[in-house]
Amino acid sequence: MEKLVVLKDGVLIREVPMETTSISIGRDPEACISLDDPSVSRLHAQITKIYTDYYVEDLESTNGTQLNGRAVKKHILREGDRLSIGSYKLRYDNDEADSEEDDIDKTVLIRPEAPARSPAVPERPQRKRPMVMPKTALLRFFRGPLKGQQDQITRSLYTIGKPGAAVAVIARRPQGFYLLHIGGPSLPKINDKEIEGSAGVQLHHGDVVEVGEYLTEIIFEELSPVSEHNLILSPPRLSRDALFDLILLQSFQTVERIKSLFWREIVRINLS
Repeated sequence: MEKLVVLKDGVLIREVPMETTSISIGRDPEACISLDDPSVSRLHAQITKIYTDYYVEDLESTNGTQLNGRAVKKHILREGDRLSIGSYKLRYDNDEADSEEDDIDKTVLIRPEAPARSPAVPERPQRKRPMVMPKTALLRFFRGPLKGQQDQITRSLYTIGKPGAAVAVIARRPQGFYLLHIGGPSLPKINDKEIEGSAGVQLHHGDVVEVGEYLTEIIFEELSPVSEHNLILSPPRLSRDALFDLILLQSFQTVERIKSLFWREIVRINLS
C-alpha cells in the first residue's frame, strides 16, 4: 500500500495512506496533510495521481519544495523519495512497489547460437531498427495567453490550462506522450475531438490539442520513419475555427502545408 510517512527532526509524526487521487499539503488546517510550521505556505504543495504514478507539484510556495535535497516544481515520485517542506520530511513508501524494472535490469538475455549458413547463401544485411518513441516534444501555441510562443516538454509532467478552469497535463511515459484531463468543466480535445477515459490518450506528431482557451500543436523532435510516413498520409483533421487559427499564424507553418490542410478540410466538409 502506498503511503506518506511524515517526520519531524527524525521523529515519526504520522502515516498517511494515499487513498485519493489528490493530496494537498500546507499550513492550512483543511489541507489533507496539515503541517504546523510558519515556514510552510498555506497551500504549499500537492500530490496528484495520474494513471498509476504519483506526482508532487509545488504550488508557488514561499520557501519551495525539495525532493531528495533538490528544489523541484513538479516531479514524479519513486519508492523511498523524501520531500522536504519546512521543517518536515515526507517519505513516499510503496510496500507493493513493482520490482519488474529491477528484474529487467538483472535479466540477461541468452541468444541461442544460430546454425551455420551455407557459404552459397549470402547473408542479408541487417536492417537498422527504426526509432519508435519520441524523446522530446515541442508545443506551438496558436491561441490563448501563450499565443505565438513555443515550449519544449523536458519534464515528466507538463500542465496546460489555468486553475479553476480547464486544466490538462501531458505525461511523458515510456510508451510516448499522453494527454490527461485534470479538472475543469470541459474536456480537452485532440484534433477537435474530446478525449475519453481517465488513463489518457496517446498523442501523435502534429496533433492539435485544445484545453480551454489554449490551442497548441505537438511536434515530436525524433520520429521513426514509419511515423513520419503516416504523418504525410494522415494529417490531423481540424475544425474550420481551428484551421483559421493556424492560417493566422503563418510564422509557424509553411505556405505549402497551410494550403494542404485547407484543401483537405474543404474536401472533408464537402464529403460529410
